[in-house]
Amino acid sequence: MIGPSVLYTENLILKVENELRAGEVLDLYKRNRIIFDRFEPTRPAGFYTKDYHINHLIKEYNAYLGGNFLRYYIYSSHRPDRIIGSVNYNIKQGKMGRYAEIGYKLDLLYQSRGFAYEACYNGILIMKNHYGIGMIVAHIAPDNEPSIKLAQRLGFTKTASGEMRANVNGKDIYLDLYALDTSDIQ
Repeated sequence: MIGPSVLYTENLILKVENELRAGEVLDLYKRNRIIFDRFEPTRPAGFYTKDYHINHLIKEYNAYLGGNFLRYYIYSSHRPDRIIGSVNYNIKQGKMGRYAEIGYKLDLLYQSRGFAYEACYNGILIMKNHYGIGMIVAHIAPDNEPSIKLAQRLGFTKTASGEMRANVNGKDIYLDLYALDTSDIQ
């Protein structure tokens, strides 16, 4: 079973997109390159090209149809023509069953308005109710205070320090692990 491809929340429209929106996805990354690159893994060659995003969106859409990945692109209900962020869930099988890894980003101009919380919270409900996911994890850099605060507000708790290594801006950093039991979410 897969989740809905479009979800309307109080202030947002969350949509699964395909390669036809590659230009708009690229625009989101270009507008926010400085803030996104601060905490995200080092980008592959060609990342800031439309061709890269066409191919990536095709892969993501196929993974969505296969039921093992969900990325909602975030639109403000007041500006439904412009992508302002995304929230994604990579569904995996572990020793204790199926779980999802969450990732999120939001355009600088739309931060501190509760939009990231609204998008993540509604995505978590989809993971719980449509995919049967009982545990969601987040890998967060120890100095990424906005993400830590968002994760904590959503109910995530820190379960491990330095649990995973990532290359960010050409430097290896260790990420902390946060976890959420979806049975706690209503």
